[in-house]
Amino acid sequence: MFKRSNITFIVVPEKGRKTFEFKTSSTIVWLLGLCCVAILVLVPFGLSAYLDKHGLVQRVAQLEQDNALLEEQVGQIDRLEEMLVRLKRGNDQLRAILGKQEALDEEEAQPSDDFPYISSMQRLRWGHVHTVPTWWPLRGLVIKSFSEEHPSVVIAAAAGSLVRATAAGQVMHVSYDEHLGYVVMLDHGNGLLTEYGYNASLLVDAGDYVLKGQSIALLDEGRGSRGPGLHYAVQEDGQFRDPLLYRLWM
Repeated sequence: MFKRSNITFIVVPEKGRKTFEFKTSSTIVWLLGLCCVAILVLVPFGLSAYLDKHGLVQRVAQLEQDNALLEEQVGQIDRLEEMLVRLKRGNDQLRAILGKQEALDEEEAQPSDDFPYISSMQRLRWGHVHTVPTWWPLRGLVIKSFSEEHPSVVIAAAAGSLVRATAAGQVMHVSYDEHLGYVVMLDHGNGLLTEYGYNASLLVDAGDYVLKGQSIALLDEGRGSRGPGLHYAVQEDGQFRDPLLYRLWM
């Protein structure tokens, strides 16, 4: 058995004032000493851990920013790759159009001294793509193909879809037809015309000038057995031609 002992602390003030005496167990003194030592040892470790945690938080935030920036750059790369694929596809289609002499043959032209004929192929070669109907009037599947009996195509689309001009030009005339509904015809110059039918309403008037891709009509709901779809025809030099021969985009 350990013998319990006490420790006495005496406080002697200056100038002869009354002294103070404190008695306590040696066990308590040892415990207080151990606590002080533990605090002196643990405080540096705690401070180091706090600083490490703060540094890790900053590092995580920096990594998150770097990751977000990397994802954005990857997205930009993907978009650029898609753009390059579309440009390559358009270039291939343009080459195909320029090489189809049987479809757009310059020898079919009827030149005139007053108004020389310029084919759409020549326009493309000269870079005047804005006046050639290479745009598609709306997104949808061709449900009725071009033929001699039916010199146009029908493109399926939802009722109310916006119909867009496939090339820049002037509104030649607007009318209402018993079978085609509201019809608008655009003149793209030098004998090149496009016609849009099966519309519920028109957004342009005769004489208006329109840009390529500009909205010109709203598709109707269809009649009878015919569902909603756009009647689309192209005339060049007085002859109806398959609109798919001109299509490059959309």
